[in-house]
Amino acid sequence: MLWSARDKVMFQTVFTPSRDEALQLMDFARYLWAENIADQVASHPRFAPSSLWRHWAGQSFVGLSLEKLILQGGHAFPHSIEVSAEERPSGLLAELRQCVGNVLAASSRTRMREGRDPRSLAAAFAQVYPQARIPSEHESWYARHPNPYFRCLEAYLLRRKTELPMRMLEVGGGACVNVAFYHSLNRRMQSIVVDLPETMFFGYTFLRTVFPDMRIVLPHEVGDQDRVREAEVVFLLPTQTDLIPDETMDFCFNMASFQEMSIATVNHYLALIARTLRYEGRFVSMNFEISRYFKDNTLEGYELAGYHSEAKTARAPFSSDLAGFGLNVIHLEVEKRRAGEA
Repeated sequence: MLWSARDKVMFQTVFTPSRDEALQLMDFARYLWAENIADQVASHPRFAPSSLWRHWAGQSFVGLSLEKLILQGGHAFPHSIEVSAEERPSGLLAELRQCVGNVLAASSRTRMREGRDPRSLAAAFAQVYPQARIPSEHESWYARHPNPYFRCLEAYLLRRKTELPMRMLEVGGGACVNVAFYHSLNRRMQSIVVDLPETMFFGYTFLRTVFPDMRIVLPHEVGDQDRVREAEVVFLLPTQTDLIPDETMDFCFNMASFQEMSIATVNHYLALIARTLRYEGRFVSMNFEISRYFKDNTLEGYELAGYHSEAKTARAPFSSDLAGFGLNVIHLEVEKRRAGEA
């Protein structure tokens, strides 16, 4: 046991889990340590996360009392409490400086980017998509994560075929806002989410908050095939992707995590998606045209030959404007076809 230290501001969110939820998460946490999952994922030949993602994931924590569950991460979520990385100076002058700083930094763009201002986000979205409406199924929960919600809504509106899938694969589901989006519209569907183990705690807690009775299988439970068949959402580690059968997915999705991987890892995931999509199934990506972190990671470097059709791309105006000047988020959509098919 060694001392460790935070090196950035963290954000904490408190949940009240049921007994079964707490036990399921504790069993999952024990599995991660007992099976040395961190090293397995980090050394995977195709899907090893970048150092950027390992840094973020390594600063995500779960804490349990006998009544509460605390999630702590490096990203700001609505209703989370900011916890400083170091002690702040106290006194009247320090408080005055903090107030001035808050006023100067409180631009609507900054608040929207943090995802804490649903009204400003809704107004900005309406300027780009004036005819769009939030589905009634989403009104009870969309404001809990409004920033990713409106980006998911934009991805949905930009789709060329908007039929609801029965089986969806999402790579990098994060807080699982997109999973909640589609399951709200079609409760009969099943989703598979491939993600880093630390991130799954965030997705699990959000989904069980929105859908208290949702049947969720975590990676340590995938050996129970009856349970997997009955599940609405199955979480898989990158090391478990071989469990996904060929040509079984109607729709595959990635938003904002391909841009934080090496282009080699992105192309391994694109090959996985091509393998698991059924014919006439579709893949949608919402990522930067050029990654901020990996300059060789561009849309031009995406290997899409396995889909046997031309990808359609369009600038996502809301997500691009939200990201900031000079950053273009591209909606890419490609349908899987048979080789030689027109």
